[in-house]
Amino acid sequence: MIGGVTEVNEFRVIGKGVMKTDAIDKVTGRALYTADIVLPDMIYGAFVRSPYAHAQIKRIDTSKAWKVPGVLAIITQEQLSKDFALVVEEEVHAAQRIRQLFASDKVRYYGEKIALVGAETLEAAKEAAALVEVEFEPLPAVVDPREAVKEGAPLVWEDREPVQGPNGELLYNVIAENHHEQGDVERGFAESDYVFEDEFYVHRVHQTYLEPQVTIASVDEKGKITVWTSTQGIFAVRNNIARSLGIPISRINVVGMTIGGGFGAKFGGIVDVYAVLLALFTKRPAKIVYTRKDEFLDATPAPGLYVKVKTGVKSDGRILSRYVYALWNVGVSGGASWATGAFARLYKIPNVKWDAYEVATNTPPTGAYRAPGFPQVLFAAETQLNKIAYELGIDPVELRLRNLREDIKGVRETLMAVVEKCDWFNREKGENEGWGIALGHWQNASSPATAFASLDEDGSIKIFCGMMDINGTETAISQIVAETLRVDYKEVTFVRGDTDSAPFSPPSGGSTITFSVGNAAKRSAEDVLRQILEIAASQLGVELEDLEFGEKKVWVKNEPDRSLSYAEIARIAMRSNKGPIVGKGTFGADPSDLATFAQAVKVKVDSETGETKVLASYQALDVGRVVNPLMCEGQVEGGIVQSISWANMEEMKYDEQGRMINPDLADYHIPTISDVPLQVTTTLLEFFSEHGPYGVKGIGEPPITAGLSAVVSAIADATGIWILEAPVTPERIVIAQELKIAKAEV
Repeated sequence: MIGGVTEVNEFRVIGKGVMKTDAIDKVTGRALYTADIVLPDMIYGAFVRSPYAHAQIKRIDTSKAWKVPGVLAIITQEQLSKDFALVVEEEVHAAQRIRQLFASDKVRYYGEKIALVGAETLEAAKEAAALVEVEFEPLPAVVDPREAVKEGAPLVWEDREPVQGPNGELLYNVIAENHHEQGDVERGFAESDYVFEDEFYVHRVHQTYLEPQVTIASVDEKGKITVWTSTQGIFAVRNNIARSLGIPISRINVVGMTIGGGFGAKFGGIVDVYAVLLALFTKRPAKIVYTRKDEFLDATPAPGLYVKVKTGVKSDGRILSRYVYALWNVGVSGGASWATGAFARLYKIPNVKWDAYEVATNTPPTGAYRAPGFPQVLFAAETQLNKIAYELGIDPVELRLRNLREDIKGVRETLMAVVEKCDWFNREKGENEGWGIALGHWQNASSPATAFASLDEDGSIKIFCGMMDINGTETAISQIVAETLRVDYKEVTFVRGDTDSAPFSPPSGGSTITFSVGNAAKRSAEDVLRQILEIAASQLGVELEDLEFGEKKVWVKNEPDRSLSYAEIARIAMRSNKGPIVGKGTFGADPSDLATFAQAVKVKVDSETGETKVLASYQALDVGRVVNPLMCEGQVEGGIVQSISWANMEEMKYDEQGRMINPDLADYHIPTISDVPLQVTTTLLEFFSEHGPYGVKGIGEPPITAGLSAVVSAIADATGIWILEAPVTPERIVIAQELKIAKAEV
């Protein structure tokens, strides 16, 4: 259902649950994915990977591999220009990674690329890759950031000097840091009636999109490179390839195919650069498709986090001071520390400080995963608030209401919408059942964007841009354009171009698309409308202010018979000295507004096995403006399922030598339909964004930000045990219960 401050009924397309633009293509199988493409003379690539998480490379021998029939190329770092490097920049997440394309003298994580084999068939490529002999000298590995910062820990990057920690101690393996202080936290703690200090740990998870990483690259006789790929941003891929291989962007054309999920992990750099390399080496079209194991060993999962949270409160629950010490497990590279401050955004806390460090470990590089960094930080911060409420005997909702900032539109209403829907203050629970509640948030990125709209001779509208659709944004943009021109949604055709043909569009990430491209598309439609009205005014002999429009026509106010259809106006324009009606819209960087999210869950825990079942989930999201209620609800429901599974099942597990021990979907648990709560109630609220098209906010990120805390807190309510390590698996619950019993018997 939709709930909010005001009910808006004046729109004809905005707020309607229209069918997605790609729905029929997907359900009929007509949608074309990258793996579906087969080009003439195409070859296939397979990687040689490290069986160690940390080792010196003493020797690489490819002689046996070259004997496999059909092998055309075996590429190692030694064969590449010294200027070549893997450069991946995620503009919307403010992250950049620069590494060698292949390990040469040393491997730093299990599954790291050492060589790439290209062959006539995939089978030949895999056979040859298995025959490449690599002599290693194994080294000690470190996979936990808490151990990696200690003196004597294995150094992931030998040239990194230790940094000084918050208490003057030396921290090793730190590759980036982020610090902030407002007020005086020590004075705040001294003035507090109670001071709480807790340690939390969140394990790494994989985005687990259904379609693995895949790219095809081809080089023509003029040196022009064409790349077909599954990506969230074609321009990001083009720029990353250009920077990695030193190729001018004018020589690279990237074609974005239908994408089978990304969640922040498909900004490029995992297979696309390598497919281009293989095509350049062999002068043949080259295809690289990851397996599921490849995904787990060598993609860009979400970073893990160790965090210590110290909070000072008065006896009435008012927060005076809060300090966070964070160690982000970013693997060999990544970016996450910037997200640490998420814990302080919603609350009026006079004294705030954080010290955050990105710690290198012998694990794969990390990247973005839906609201990157926020689920981890808010798991710790929101769970501790629930713990504090329990200790003080204050309801966790009341504790939040006493501390929420007054200047954030909609946050109280969002929280209270959930409270009302689940009847929080009268909630009931049976044996081994519990409730948890938490707040989350995200402010979408504001990115440069361009779009063109045109009026065809039949009066229909075409919108053209270069964005990638991963969650129905094509549909939302089409609805915005239809609303602006007051035409039926079916009259708008969305056309996505490649990097050679389309104007610039940002990657689909950070919830930026509907906000940024939506603004550009709306402005292009307004430009088309201006031209339509000018021609109509001239033809009808009236002023612009005398006109009304809608239903694909323009008429004189109070004289509906004096009218011109959009089709007639389009044909008039074609014969005029102005030519066809084409509108241009650009958008820069106007800021968005915070989108707040609240979630309450009810769980039941099996006291013998530790198995947790989420019985119900109630959530509310401030969307700014509901463009398409079906898609908004879908976004929310997808996010809450991802957060619930992160809370109680998903975890990338590594042994002491740094080898991942669950690199497949048989052992890496993801939710099935039986894990989804039977009762899912979603409320959408509308607190309009000043700069969003029709008040829109980006909504893809917030729905994953509160679930970890809500579920873990509900488990604590059911069991009486606060388990501050996510995921809270059945095994961890059973162990915690046994420890509780043992402690009681002492």
